[in-house]
Amino acid sequence: MYFESHNQPDSGQETRPLVTVFCAVWHKQEDKLELLRSHWENLKAQSIPVEPCYIFDNGDQAPDWLEAPWHSFSEPLTIYEAWAAGAALARTRYVMNLNMDDRLATGAAQELAETAMVTKSALIGGDWLISFDREHLARDFPVAGYTDTQFVADWPPRPCEGLRLGSGSGERGTYGAGTMWDLEMVGKWYPTYFSNGEPVLSIGDAIFWKVLKDKQLKLTRLPRIIGRYYSDPNAQAEFRPHKDNELLKSHGLSTRSFADAVLTGDFSWHGKLQAPAKKHPLNKIEKASAEFEARYRKIFGLPAQQVAAE
Repeated sequence: MYFESHNQPDSGQETRPLVTVFCAVWHKQEDKLELLRSHWENLKAQSIPVEPCYIFDNGDQAPDWLEAPWHSFSEPLTIYEAWAAGAALARTRYVMNLNMDDRLATGAAQELAETAMVTKSALIGGDWLISFDREHLARDFPVAGYTDTQFVADWPPRPCEGLRLGSGSGERGTYGAGTMWDLEMVGKWYPTYFSNGEPVLSIGDAIFWKVLKDKQLKLTRLPRIIGRYYSDPNAQAEFRPHKDNELLKSHGLSTRSFADAVLTGDFSWHGKLQAPAKKHPLNKIEKASAEFEARYRKIFGLPAQQVAAE
């Protein structure tokens, strides 16, 4: 496993964006280049400058027309490995995840970031209108209130007029679709594995929010429509078969995140199931990896565990 970075921003710029919005460009995604083009246009239309960060996997390369920052990993990634990479590679205070087929209101990044700063929140989320077709992909739309919207608890959602996710009101119990968080409070980390080394496939965001709550960090809901969420049970990670809940209950969450590998350059353990943890790192890279793991174990109050290792 290795990765290459392209179109990297100038960190020495006098004025830098406050927010990075990252997106996994999955190698099996249908129509990914068409989706990528309108996704990038959506970020360029934001009312404040945002720094895109596109994560390609399985050796995929970005098209020549993509002038935004992007990174290509040589092997397939799970959605949460890609998000962990996005958090690790960000050069801004705030980061936000935005799926390939979801779109932000033009003022969403600004309103979320400003509210997060005022409320001193570690993470903030808003509400989303649910779309069942792709007419929203190339449209600009403003942040809005709840007028002419409704919440229905069915999951997966069933088509109806003005259906909202309920993440901004708390009715759904979630904080997104996409959420924004403060790396200075949270750190460059995202849950990616269970303690037996199996990858998290579907409930990574719920695990992430719970870890932050358990650390008594402030999570805020903004009761405003900040985006469009595309629902398709046949094509999205949140609807795919998985054993995440059973694995979380039986094994617990690993203290190791894919972000550790991205930050240290040590991918030697990637893709390997549980093995005895090394007591003495053999080289500088392994030592740095162990230090990152220990740091995030302490930050998130997680117990020492055996995790995927060489």
